[in-house]
Amino acid sequence: MGSGTVTVFGGTGTAGGGVVRAMLDAGWNVRAVTRDTTGDKARAVAALGAEPVAADMEDRVALRAAISGSDAVYFSGPSLQDRWDIGQAIQGIMVAESVREVGTGHFIYQSAQIGGSRGVLSVGGKRAIEERIAELHLDATILRPAWFMDNFLTYFPVTENDGTLVVAMAMPTDVPLALVCSDDIGRAAAAVFANPDAYRNAEIDLVGDVGSTAQMAATIGEIAGRPAVAVEVPMAAIEEHWPQGVDLYKWLATKPAENDTGPLTALVGSPIGFRAWAQEKLAPALPG
Repeated sequence: MGSGTVTVFGGTGTAGGGVVRAMLDAGWNVRAVTRDTTGDKARAVAALGAEPVAADMEDRVALRAAISGSDAVYFSGPSLQDRWDIGQAIQGIMVAESVREVGTGHFIYQSAQIGGSRGVLSVGGKRAIEERIAELHLDATILRPAWFMDNFLTYFPVTENDGTLVVAMAMPTDVPLALVCSDDIGRAAAAVFANPDAYRNAEIDLVGDVGSTAQMAATIGEIAGRPAVAVEVPMAAIEEHWPQGVDLYKWLATKPAENDTGPLTALVGSPIGFRAWAQEKLAPALPG
């Protein structure tokens, strides 16, 4: 069991929410930093036992106040739809510098599997944050989660067309994606915080499963007992409706799948596979 206080930036988000739940389960006092402590998400984490703390991510005084007295800090950056520009890097750098200034213990930065992503706007800021962490010589661990299974509950909901379930993404349906769920991200963070000396300066990929959208659609159909198909969204549609995402999807469609589940297994014992996750989390949310 853990002890002490951890400040979780992004604690009302997808991955940060997983960290909040896991740290509470491990016996930590949890501060969940958010822009709005009166919103539904903040009230939800408060109901779990966390303390919502308001902070503007670009206000150094507020950041230091949120961190002060913490034994550990977890930083999950803003969602891609919130900050695509250099602002994401600025926020992460300010948190890292605040950790150094306050003198907090172990720091986890939730980055991404960003190998080969030079020139991709959405992940370029993550490299800048990592560089600043290294320059500050923080007692830090960098976690690199794969694509979130939980995205099917938020940004990529499964739809229905004439009785058939549809999984739609802007990438070829046969390209494998490394996958992880928010619960496993949280369990990994709790394991690192429980034994920080073992993971000092480590960079750890978090992969729980691997599957193409076609394979995931097949699994969803089997669970639902209904036909399900994967559809490749034309890049022209992304260019029209979400131009910031074009480089991201081109990169995802061509990058090698980083499919080693070993590092996550070493942290949590048995990662949650896509079928198990979909059975528990996605099935109740399917249309129809």
